[in-house]
Amino acid sequence: MKKLGLGLLLLALLAVGAGALFQEQIGKRLFASAVETAVARDVLGDLPDGIHVALCGSGSPLPDPTRAGPCSAVVIDGKMFIVDVGGGAVRNLGLMGLSPGATEALLLTHFHSDHIDGLGELLLQRWAGGGRTSPLPVIAPEGVTAIVDGLNAAYAADVQYRIAHHGEATMAPTGAGGIAK
Repeated sequence: MKKLGLGLLLLALLAVGAGALFQEQIGKRLFASAVETAVARDVLGDLPDGIHVALCGSGSPLPDPTRAGPCSAVVIDGKMFIVDVGGGAVRNLGLMGLSPGATEALLLTHFHSDHIDGLGELLLQRWAGGGRTSPLPVIAPEGVTAIVDGLNAAYAADVQYRIAHHGEATMAPTGAGGIAK
């Protein structure tokens, strides 16, 4: 019995030592597996035809670490449209298996900051993750042109960095940013 206890203790110490020694490799493998699982997940392809609505954010302007800003994803016969895009909503889309790259258009109900502060991230993720060759249509009330043009200007340097790093075949220059409607 004493030998068994000593053997188990040695085995546990060996496992902890190996875990510490190979911590980086284990972490990289777990991360790669999680990314592959998330990227391969395609909820849109699994939905039947019809209209589906998903809440990807229901927060308010007050900070709340448990809620993303206002956002709804509306899927109509496999095509995804986003209504408002508050902070954290784009990440929630990914967690829900809805690729921001699949976004056909964004509809903004109004311009309160908590309804638009995820717009920059959506523009980037749609372009980077969707292989898009045209900007995201942003449909909104009067004043949308100033907002979209401002974000396009703010991200202009980043767009050039990403094209230079990944190449035009991956990051089509014509697909970056948004276009006001």
